[in-house]
Amino acid sequence: MQRYPDGMTTTAPPFQLRPGRPDDALPILEAQRSAIRQTAASAYSPAIIDEWAPAVIVRERVESFQRWIERGEESIVVAMEPAGQIIGFGSIVPANSELRAVYVAAAYGGQGVGRALLARLEELARDAGLAELRMDASINAVRFYEANGFISLERGEHVMHSGGSMACVRMRKALLL
Repeated sequence: MQRYPDGMTTTAPPFQLRPGRPDDALPILEAQRSAIRQTAASAYSPAIIDEWAPAVIVRERVESFQRWIERGEESIVVAMEPAGQIIGFGSIVPANSELRAVYVAAAYGGQGVGRALLARLEELARDAGLAELRMDASINAVRFYEANGFISLERGEHVMHSGGSMACVRMRKALLL
């Protein structure tokens, strides 16, 4: 707890943000899986959930994700609890003015983790000179993004790795530079 001269006190947030690293691949995928399987399951069929967040994270997926992080085409931010466990992440693709997504492990939902991740990603986007961020939001996440200043543009279909598709909402947010 920190005490200010005027007598006010504040506690440190129960998490910290830092850039994502290749060795974060497995814990990032675990946080993503928790978020999808527990918060998106009411909005999508079991087949889509299973493709999006398989029940078992296989080594090949972790290695592929590590290579994706190493390429550096996206700016990745992770949220960590005090003991060092990754509890959420988000990423942007500056070259496309795209917010990929923000995921928070289900046990940490509603605690400001997603909002903090999104604010940091928007800061990185502004630092990169972006005037806006666009995204395909999952149906279950639309309210979160709208509450954080995104505007819904239209319904769409997001193409998954298999070539199948899942319903989404195309959104955008103007960034004040």
